[in-house]
Amino acid sequence: MKNIIISALVCGLALGASSADVTITKPYIRWLFGGFGFQNSEANFVALMPDDFRDQRVLKTFAEISPSFSRVYTGFADESKEQLDRFADYYDLTFRKAGTTLYAVPCAMPAFAEKLDADEYAEKVAKNLAYLIKTRNCRKIRYYCLTNELMNGDRWGWFAQKGQWELFKKFNVALYFAFRRHDLDIRLLASDESASPNPEAAKNVYPMLDWIRTNMGDYVGAYCTHWYVYGRKADDLNLWRESNASFSNLVQRALSSNAKRYILGEFGFSPTFGKRGVMVDDRSYNLRQPETCEESVLSKCEVGLAAMNQGAFACVSWSFVDYPDPFVIDDGHSPRERAVYEAGKCGYRLDTKYNKWGVFRWCSTDRDYRAYAELYAMGWLAKLFRKNATVLPCAFADPMLRGGAVINPDQSVSIALVNRGPAKTVSVDCSSWKTRIDGTPAFHQPLRRYVYEVGRVPYNAFNDLQPMSGTVSAKDGAFSVSLPAKSITFLTTAYVDRQPAAVTGLRIADGLLVWEPSEESEHRYYRVYRDGKQIASTVAICLPVPEMTPGDAKRFMVKSVDKWNNVR
Repeated sequence: MKNIIISALVCGLALGASSADVTITKPYIRWLFGGFGFQNSEANFVALMPDDFRDQRVLKTFAEISPSFSRVYTGFADESKEQLDRFADYYDLTFRKAGTTLYAVPCAMPAFAEKLDADEYAEKVAKNLAYLIKTRNCRKIRYYCLTNELMNGDRWGWFAQKGQWELFKKFNVALYFAFRRHDLDIRLLASDESASPNPEAAKNVYPMLDWIRTNMGDYVGAYCTHWYVYGRKADDLNLWRESNASFSNLVQRALSSNAKRYILGEFGFSPTFGKRGVMVDDRSYNLRQPETCEESVLSKCEVGLAAMNQGAFACVSWSFVDYPDPFVIDDGHSPRERAVYEAGKCGYRLDTKYNKWGVFRWCSTDRDYRAYAELYAMGWLAKLFRKNATVLPCAFADPMLRGGAVINPDQSVSIALVNRGPAKTVSVDCSSWKTRIDGTPAFHQPLRRYVYEVGRVPYNAFNDLQPMSGTVSAKDGAFSVSLPAKSITFLTTAYVDRQPAAVTGLRIADGLLVWEPSEESEHRYYRVYRDGKQIASTVAICLPVPEMTPGDAKRFMVKSVDKWNNVR
């Protein structure tokens, strides 16, 4: 019984009279959530991407998920106009349509920060951000952090290693006033430092957080840390309880200083630290321990849900796409050489480091762009748990169950249920809020059901998210649902049951299959079929089809996929 009570309390609700396996309530006042998302570094590397990888993987997958919160590398002091424009071009293709809120950060501060003039440095940052926001209309950049990974590395951790906290404050204060001189509505984040779970000493984790709260509270708009789980097994059932306790501590520490919100700026799951060799090996569970990586996905989802349940404003998964394979950084004369050099300038040492933490691969050597298992769970978490959602307390009568729920701003409901035990059918009680304020049913339509199952990961050759596996209907705010063993099940009313408009104008010209673009605002990407078999998913309106003649167009079919994953 002790474990059952703890499981309920860490989600913000003691067990009440309900006999259901899962009880989800709606208190009068509950915190708002800013959304799940990813570290999106692709703008720094988009000039290096092959066309098929860009259109059929990166842009297509982003369009399908459309995360409502993301972290990006941009606005840093030495960013060139070419880099700024490249970021803005990528913004136009992704964040603008998705309405994604962005938190920007330089990958690393310049070495020897004490030699820099803080006001001059801050002015350069502010001018770059002003160009992006005011000239290029990248208005969703809402947060900025002075430096990535404050407590880590020889460049990222410079302030911590040198004990230069007053200098750290000086740079942040300079940014604060520079943003105001340029009329930029951007909030500062601090400290972006990293740690691993340490529930026995939760108050001592992130030592700089308390210093910043005490000394910089007037300038910081929100507090931000990273959270990486190392050295834990994929089936570690204690991680849920420990994560809830630790995030509760972090959120309360943030709130106790000027009532600021807490943001989980990066989180990831790996069995070990990377080894330092000739090439630095920085890989997630997906590659380090592939035999159990499918179950580690559940652990990662639990960390994100625990942060949301305990009051985190937003949660950023590291990361969306694998970084490209390393390359030697040389300045040069060709556009390719310039793109390589500027990608390196963002602070990522591509000539020494493999960084493979994405939800899908970018293996340049053998053009391997397949999804990792994580895409089919974290993708739905980011897609269904939206910005400005109201977080709902959840209580679980079975310690093998855990999860979270929200009411999205359009009044749709999204629920995630993780089952760490054997397959079971569970009862879910939402009867305390079965109607909306206007008297209409909260579950006005059946809940669509999407399942990630450890033993049957729904891999797709084109990285498409898995289709729904049926619907579940609620009666008077209650329903039952079957949960496979070791799985996460997503249930949502965040959809419109419709048919996208048919794709027209299909033809072959100059070796390309071409079609007319969809004019529907709900459209996200296309699926292309030849002789009834899918051959691609893409955001483009053409596809290379070598050795085809105009008369072969009848062998092809193109379907539109909308924001709710309806296909026609």
